[in-house]
Amino acid sequence: MTKNNRRSSELFNLSFLDIISCGFGAIVILLLISKTGVENNNLNQVEDEVRILIEAQDKNKFLSERKKTLNSQLLFLTSSKDQLEEDIKSIEKTIEKLNIKKKNADESNSAFSKKLKNINSALQNSNDNNVRDIEVGGIPVDSEYIVFIIDTSGSMQRIWKKVMMYVEEIIKIHPTVKGFKIINDQGVPMGANDKYLIDTKTYRAGAIAQLKNFSGQSSSNPVVGIISSLRKIKTNEITSLYVIGDDYSMYGSKEFSKDLEIIKDLNKTISGKRKARIHGIGFISSEGSGLEFSKFMRALTQENDGTFIALPD
Repeated sequence: MTKNNRRSSELFNLSFLDIISCGFGAIVILLLISKTGVENNNLNQVEDEVRILIEAQDKNKFLSERKKTLNSQLLFLTSSKDQLEEDIKSIEKTIEKLNIKKKNADESNSAFSKKLKNINSALQNSNDNNVRDIEVGGIPVDSEYIVFIIDTSGSMQRIWKKVMMYVEEIIKIHPTVKGFKIINDQGVPMGANDKYLIDTKTYRAGAIAQLKNFSGQSSSNPVVGIISSLRKIKTNEITSLYVIGDDYSMYGSKEFSKDLEIIKDLNKTISGKRKARIHGIGFISSEGSGLEFSKFMRALTQENDGTFIALPD
């Protein structure tokens, strides 16, 4: 009996302790769960705030880069605008210069056309009277042979059409010459050979066609061509040389008196008679090029019974 009672008391005591322990554990668990939930909520809130901050930083970085790009583009556009304004000013100045050149060219062409008209009128009068004038439009036309000495340098290529026109017109004011030929300022024939061409419409047209297609170059020194031509003139040939160019290269020498003296001596026969008249046509640009040629040809034509005509290019 006593043994059974003791066992019952022990069992009761263990069960009671189990119950108490379980209840306390439950409370602890509830407290822990409650605290963990609060911490989780705070953690989630912090994570959200961090995420928002990171996104804001990313956006700020993007906006900063975008700002730099836009500033660079604005700088480029501003620079381009300034350059365009400078280009426009430069173009306007060029147009103004071209308009001035065009005006001068128009005036020159008008004057030349008027002179040609006078020449043709004089030629018509001479033909009507069956008398050959010794001078037409200020240019002596008493020669039987004509030699054209033409500068074929690069600068002359710009006005080559004018050159051909003047050559053709000069031939026309010599209506009954026995022969003519065209060479460049280095004495190189601008045709098939160095012989005189018979003065017919066919040969004139052929000479102009060959002149149009000539592709040789020169050094802008007509002295070589003049000397070469004077040495080939026969005593009984009444000849005129027409020197056409826009520049005079003196190979480093600033004085052309020596060249003038050489030409003057060669332009005499043994008896002292002049071999040929030497005429000149010079193209003077608005920039001043051609002035040396003009000075040289004025002196040369004056010493050799010729005429010099200066024209704007």
